[in-house]
Amino acid sequence: MVIGSLENWQGSWKFLNMKFLLKVRKLWVKLVMARTKLLIAATCIVFFLALFIQNAVALSTSETPVDVEVGALLVNVEKVDLAANSYRLDFYLWFRFDPAKISLAEVKEFEFVNGAPTKYEVKVDEAQGYLEYRVRGDFIKTFDFTQYPFESHELTVMLEHKNLDVSSIVFKESAESGIEPAASVVGWELRDFKTSVIEHAYGEDKYSRFVFSVTLARPQVSSFLKSVLPILFITTISLLAFFMSPQNFSQRIALGVTTLLSAATFHLSLISGIPPTGYLTLADRIMLSVYGVFLYNLAASVYIMRLMDEKKVDDAVRVKGKALRFLPVLLIVLIIIQVLL
Repeated sequence: MVIGSLENWQGSWKFLNMKFLLKVRKLWVKLVMARTKLLIAATCIVFFLALFIQNAVALSTSETPVDVEVGALLVNVEKVDLAANSYRLDFYLWFRFDPAKISLAEVKEFEFVNGAPTKYEVKVDEAQGYLEYRVRGDFIKTFDFTQYPFESHELTVMLEHKNLDVSSIVFKESAESGIEPAASVVGWELRDFKTSVIEHAYGEDKYSRFVFSVTLARPQVSSFLKSVLPILFITTISLLAFFMSPQNFSQRIALGVTTLLSAATFHLSLISGIPPTGYLTLADRIMLSVYGVFLYNLAASVYIMRLMDEKKVDDAVRVKGKALRFLPVLLIVLIIIQVLL
């Protein structure tokens, strides 16, 4: 009996142990799952918090773009090719920036919009936020020859950042920009060095663009002496035909034709220095007026020759006098047209 009771007690004890172990196991599983859920929740919170901070930083950066000061010193205008609409410049270019807001590598990522010149670093100081280049190369711009040979051209250099738009970087003009006093180009005058910063849009994207320019102008006196004075002399010589007697009509016509050929040759020589244009330049308009004077002269001479062939000497003298008196009126009308155009 004692032995049977002992066996029953041992069986009950084993049963109770197994039951206890099962409860402990279930409790452990619940604890592990609770910790897993807590870890997953914490991971999600950290992830979304990181995204929020990143977006906040990006938004803060976009609202406050970095200012980068840009300046240029034009050393020389080495060449101006009117036929190719290009010019070669030599200048220094520098950037001043806050290294805590933008890195040197990012500042270097800029490009010239209207050219691809050679540039090499002159001075680099990342700690002080300074970068300087010496730039030399060809730039392109379509010239306006409307007022040729008294025209002026604005030689410009434009640069932008390759990747960062106005929400990230904005260029500022440097007050130290200027032009070297010794800078010059043969046959031209250098005037009005200017710098500016504009926004240029590519669709919805806007970029800060730094622009500096110098005005290239022809000397007024030299242009007049070389371009206008010769044709004035040729035209004046042709008008001497009005002071010849009607009997010398053959000499009158020969003088008019010879000077007309000289004027046409001078015209071709005058416009050979510029590319073909789809509009009239000032030189073309002047030459059209000159051709009008020659046409008037030759028409009067031919009409006088016809009257002389018909033996109408008195009529020929009268036509010559009227043609000479009307000549100043024609010249004034042509001058007014030139001014209005």
